[in-house]
Amino acid sequence: MTDEAVQRIQDAEEHRRSYEAIMKASAEIGVPFALALATFFTSLTMANGIWLSLFAGVATYVFVHFVVKTFFSH
Repeated sequence: MTDEAVQRIQDAEEHRRSYEAIMKASAEIGVPFALALATFFTSLTMANGIWLSLFAGVATYVFVHFVVKTFFSH
């Protein structure tokens, strides 16, 4: 193989590793956080109080984080 072909293969591998790291971070942190934030503000607008809203947000984050980790643990 030429040097250019070897460089392309190395670049492709680096891009794949970056993509997988970004997708893992967004799935394990971003998605649960977004759903927890939505739950928190929805609970606040339903006049459930700050403590119940906070509990609902944290419970949602933990549950969704567990589901995502279980789903992607293949």
